[in-house]
Amino acid sequence: MTEISNDAFAEGGQWLERRGFNLRAVLDVRAFPGDLAAAWDRTRIPRIPGERLVLLGMGGSALWDWMGEQDLSDPDPFDAVSRQAVAEVAERFWEDTRPRLLYPGDALIPLQQLGRWAGWSAPAPLGLDISPLFGPWFAFRAAFLTTAVLPLTELATTASPCDTCHDQPCVPACAAGAVRQDAPMNRGLCTDQRLSDPGGCGVQCHSRLACPVGTQWCYPPEQLRYHGGRSLQSLIAWEGASER
Repeated sequence: MTEISNDAFAEGGQWLERRGFNLRAVLDVRAFPGDLAAAWDRTRIPRIPGERLVLLGMGGSALWDWMGEQDLSDPDPFDAVSRQAVAEVAERFWEDTRPRLLYPGDALIPLQQLGRWAGWSAPAPLGLDISPLFGPWFAFRAAFLTTAVLPLTELATTASPCDTCHDQPCVPACAAGAVRQDAPMNRGLCTDQRLSDPGGCGVQCHSRLACPVGTQWCYPPEQLRYHGGRSLQSLIAWEGASER
């Protein structure tokens, strides 16, 4: 294990920031609280003393804009640039040539719980978590384990801005009635609506667009169509597989 200086850690963070990875957290895997520890242990990924878990995320469209300036041909450019960023930042700045990439990947790690513990977000009626800064316009892009001894993120509980949102415009904006004030989102209603309206709700969530938090970070139309289209394709594939 190599202890990384604050300067080297900061340089790596600045390098990531320039590419649009403007959400970062370094977590001690051995310090997970009860529910998170249990969810993590169900993945069968060992929590090794001294290892750090690094989360990378994007808020707003900075990463999308950066990708638009590159000559990318990968069918899933977000995953491609995220994998590349993990490998490069770990080796170039943090002296780790073999970081263990968990996401993107097949490991079903509890990303939402990790984001909440890191202070990024809180639960919201939309089924997506919400950030006090970015609103619903943020996403996890990578998670990896490293033996580099990086400075840990100072943890703080994040209050949900939904708790003080009296109008809750996301509720009436849902054409399916799936978004509710005092109950979890009805995913069945949402799924049926998206599949029946592929050109509308199928590719863009009107409740998400109605959220008044972080509107300045809302993805541009092209990015909305990209994420919405990929999500709809996955939903159609999942529905088809479940019917076999």
